Amino acid sequence: MVEAHRYLAGAVYYVDDDEVELPGESTRRLHDERRPVVVVSDQGEVNQTNAQSPRDWPSVLVVPVSSSTSYRTRFDVKLSAGCGNLSKKAWARIPALQPIDKSALKELIGLVPMEVLEDITAQILNYLGLIEPEPSEEEEEGEEEEEDLAH
Repeated sequence: MVEAHRYLAGAVYYVDDDEVELPGESTRRLHDERRPVVVVSDQGEVNQTNAQSPRDWPSVLVVPVSSSTSYRTRFDVKLSAGCGNLSKKAWARIPALQPIDKSALKELIGLVPMEVLEDITAQILNYLGLIEPEPSEEEEEGEEEEEDLAH
């Protein structure tokens, strides 16, 4: 039985690299060092009518983190160095969302800020086709310039 510990959404843990699957899995070179992941499922008591508490489940949903630009997608969320105590800039790999056994979570290294967790959550919903992404400030500025040129 897994210890009934609350794994918070936004927590950044190290896991052994072979615990996660990433695009290009058949040719991916596993790293000796551990890989960070961001927990995206909250293990709190969300609904008192649940037959079983989420804390009793043996797994959580995570998004692997990678500093590589290979396989980067428009859904990935940039994590600056220091965000969640990461040592360098990296990407939360939204399309690689996956369950992972709680026992694989080796070391809590930090928490991402709420704004970053909200970005990750929005990109998951966007990736699943449940919401339309909001245009970035750069895209909005570009549209305004185009409108000015047209008049």
